[in-house]
Amino acid sequence: MSPDLIDTTLDVLRMALLYAVALFFPVMLQLLLLFATGRLFFRLATGISSVITTFLVAIGTPLHELSHALGCLLTFTGVAAIKLVSDEVDTANVKPKRRNVIARPIVGLAPLFGGTLVLWLTATHIIPGFETPTIAPPQLDLESAASLGMVLQEALDYLGRFVQAAYEGLPGLQWGNWRTYVGLYIAFSVGMGIAPSDQDLRVMITALPLATLLGVGAFALFYMSGDAESRFAAFQQGMWPHLLRFSTAVTYAFVLTSLGILVFLPLRLFSEVRRSDRAVTREGGEADAPRPPLAGK
Repeated sequence: MSPDLIDTTLDVLRMALLYAVALFFPVMLQLLLLFATGRLFFRLATGISSVITTFLVAIGTPLHELSHALGCLLTFTGVAAIKLVSDEVDTANVKPKRRNVIARPIVGLAPLFGGTLVLWLTATHIIPGFETPTIAPPQLDLESAASLGMVLQEALDYLGRFVQAAYEGLPGLQWGNWRTYVGLYIAFSVGMGIAPSDQDLRVMITALPLATLLGVGAFALFYMSGDAESRFAAFQQGMWPHLLRFSTAVTYAFVLTSLGILVFLPLRLFSEVRRSDRAVTREGGEADAPRPPLAGK
């Protein structure tokens, strides 16, 4: 391979990465924050009691599996079997008809997007008085995106603004309205099931390099099709309304899931204290119990 061809290929790949970073990096960080929040909420809520866990997963677990099934259908891998609830025999799961390396990241991430949609609908149509201002993701041009420091600064500033705006809207909830509590129950249940499971993560990690390569390849073709700067500006303007709507939906999902953490964190701490007290009581009772008399005396 000639040096000129190598230089051209590297330049195309670099510009393709700049396209991806400038458009999607802030929203990707937002999704990662929602993913981490969902995982933390699940671990908090499932450690309190089996009764609370059963009550909370009644909506979130079926939605999680239905999202997987929809991802299978959208990627043409099909659904061989689906189990919406866990029991003593097996956990809830979806079995695709065919295995597709390219489809695996989409199917694995499907609960994150399906849960985001349901949480957004819950916030906007069920919980009265729930308002979160629309926070526009930063618009980065190719020159700004070329600097990793600029991208991180803009993305973190964006995350800080949407977190602040999200929590400022919580006092406006109508706590005397029954719909508020119905909506919060739906939100807490969906928030528990929004994050991909450990098995989903393993599948996504194995397929992610190929999916990333295909994505960069698509942006590379876009770059080579003509004037990069003008085409990127036009593409960004076309994508902007969709990214803004999606970012707002993720904001709603993050607020409701993090609200679940605020509610269940003290309950989890109280549960752990009670378990510790019971363990100490049992140990003390066994130590202080009178010994039975020796045989023959």
